[in-house]
Amino acid sequence: MVLLISSVAYAPWIFASYNMFQYDLVFIFIIIGGTSPTIAALIVAKIEFEKKGAKYLFSQFFRRGFSKSWFLVAFLIPLALAAFSVSFWSIARGSYTLELTRLFDFPLALIASFLMNVWEEIGWRGYALPELQKKYNALISSVIVGVFWALWHWPHFAVKDSIMAINYNNFLLFIVFMPLYSISYTWLYNSSNGSLFITSLYHASTNASNTILFFESNASSSIFPFYFLTVILFALIIVSAFKPDSLSLKKRAILD
Repeated sequence: MVLLISSVAYAPWIFASYNMFQYDLVFIFIIIGGTSPTIAALIVAKIEFEKKGAKYLFSQFFRRGFSKSWFLVAFLIPLALAAFSVSFWSIARGSYTLELTRLFDFPLALIASFLMNVWEEIGWRGYALPELQKKYNALISSVIVGVFWALWHWPHFAVKDSIMAINYNNFLLFIVFMPLYSISYTWLYNSSNGSLFITSLYHASTNASNTILFFESNASSSIFPFYFLTVILFALIIVSAFKPDSLSLKKRAILD
């Protein structure tokens, strides 16, 4: 359902990039495409839980019963991953330059990213992940969510000269990358007792960190292979440290 809604909604944006549609009419379609995971989640949650569907989704932003240190973890890990990637790239390829004043843009970038990306998390981690974990362990569930999460981004690679296409180079690599990165999202979601706020903060910090450290330095496409390697190593650490079953979210009632 997400793929269907987003594909239809993003189509005008794709056509507009090739001068086949008016750009001034694209904005509303982009909003629908960006919120399609939430739209689909609300529909299926309504079908499954009836009147309690919306409550089931949005109550996950207010989960309790986990250490508040997870807020700091969700905030700092993306910065650490980005910094390690830059270090690997600098060692292999040479100098890296970034104006320190750009770091002052991070708080604003974090807030903007949170407001934009939270609509993805409501669908992927708010509904899809917990439903999948009723049938599969955390690792398998992460990979399934990651594959569809990656496929959902296909319009960004179809748009002519899009930032995402430039940054990530290849859509096939992106499809491999996202399931691996999805593992860390599942780890955070389960460790924080199913907190959508934690995963949304992690998502926002990831985008803000990559924007400041990669895009602002005009080195996104060059750094991505090293970022890919860093994410692979991080996923391996998580999988090695936590067995798939113990990584899973403890069973709880559908609604708190």
